[in-house]
Amino acid sequence: MLSTDRSYGLQIANDIRPEGYLLRFNSLLFEILFQLYHNFSIKIFQADLTHKAKDLNRLNLVLDYTNQNYNRPISIDEISQIAYLDSGYFCRFFKKHMGLTFLEYLNEVRLSHIYQDLISTQDTLQHILERHGFTNYKLFRRVFLEHFQATPSQIRKHLHNRVGKVTSSTHRAADTPF
Repeated sequence: MLSTDRSYGLQIANDIRPEGYLLRFNSLLFEILFQLYHNFSIKIFQADLTHKAKDLNRLNLVLDYTNQNYNRPISIDEISQIAYLDSGYFCRFFKKHMGLTFLEYLNEVRLSHIYQDLISTQDTLQHILERHGFTNYKLFRRVFLEHFQATPSQIRKHLHNRVGKVTSSTHRAADTPF
């Protein structure tokens, strides 16, 4: 009995719909789709994705080459050939994608290796600089100071003091009975 009431109610709803209601419904549906498409869609073009992948591949070539050869002079002409770009365009390309110039990046790579050697070896600073491709001591000192807010000798001294404190506290702990 309930199903008959429902079907009767649907019949009444169908009877009171004006002619062309399906056309009106479809037009409203298409209007909603149109608004969604124009106001909330994000356009992704295959060519743009291909271009980004190409840029990423170029950047990876440059970064890999730099990490393998950081300890020797790398000119802009040399690195731009690795990326298959004109040297002027390469500088803009690298800055756009990395947020710093190629020479700034190269110095960052060198600084990280120098810092590691500075804290893990007793080699002279001159020897460490030569090993990692820094030939201009004034430039190195300025860049190092800007980056670490300390000189290399201050870093070593601070590290030596910390290690000395750890060593002396270890010896004191060994002398005290449990």
